[in-house]
Amino acid sequence: MMKSFSCSNYDIFLTRDCLAYSKIKPAVNQIETHPYFQRDSLIKFCQKHGVCVTAHTPLGGAAANTEWFGTVSCLDDQVLKGLAEKYKKSTAQIALRWGIQRNTVVIPKSSKLERLKENFQVFDFELSKEDMELIRSMDKKYRTNQPARFWGIDLFA
Repeated sequence: MMKSFSCSNYDIFLTRDCLAYSKIKPAVNQIETHPYFQRDSLIKFCQKHGVCVTAHTPLGGAAANTEWFGTVSCLDDQVLKGLAEKYKKSTAQIALRWGIQRNTVVIPKSSKLERLKENFQVFDFELSKEDMELIRSMDKKYRTNQPARFWGIDLFA
């Protein structure tokens, strides 16, 4: 018997339908969300209904998506660079901390040991309310994960 399940890349309409028609509500919705693609309405909706949100691309794709899909990384944004300097952290740590303070689970991907270690160094500081708002102003509604460019299929149609 199934006790729980999760969904991936469900928008607010699919999540609503899932909650309406499923006997068991999803435990998690894993989505792309980062400073350039914040998805506040979806996150608030999920949290209101007890669905945990996991950010599968909390750093905006960084180098991999830039190389593969030609997309822009939020880690190069001057706002994050300024905050990184202020807090004496990396731009990635600022983005991860921002995600954590939004009550999302962040799962950054890295194959480099030094970055893996750095990604855990986000619990010894907190972004101010003003800095959280500053990052909120960065939203471009910009999806960096663009498999259509890689595979030639529009998966988000």
